[in-house]
Amino acid sequence: MEKRVSVTISDGIADVRLVRADTMNALDAAMFDALVATSERLAHEKGVRAVVLSGEGRSFCAGLDMGRFAA
Repeated sequence: MEKRVSVTISDGIADVRLVRADTMNALDAAMFDALVATSERLAHEKGVRAVVLSGEGRSFCAGLDMGRFAA
């Protein structure tokens, strides 16, 4: 399975990035699963005070990946 979300933590700030730049970070089922798993992980991470959500490439998020959901 492709990596959908990357996480780095520095100085109490978790940088969470959507990793599907080729689709402008469009959301598919795997992305939703990765975001849920990441939020559950960060909820128990000691020292995290803030979470920044961003997307790789030129777009934050294009919305739902309708092609994947149609399949």
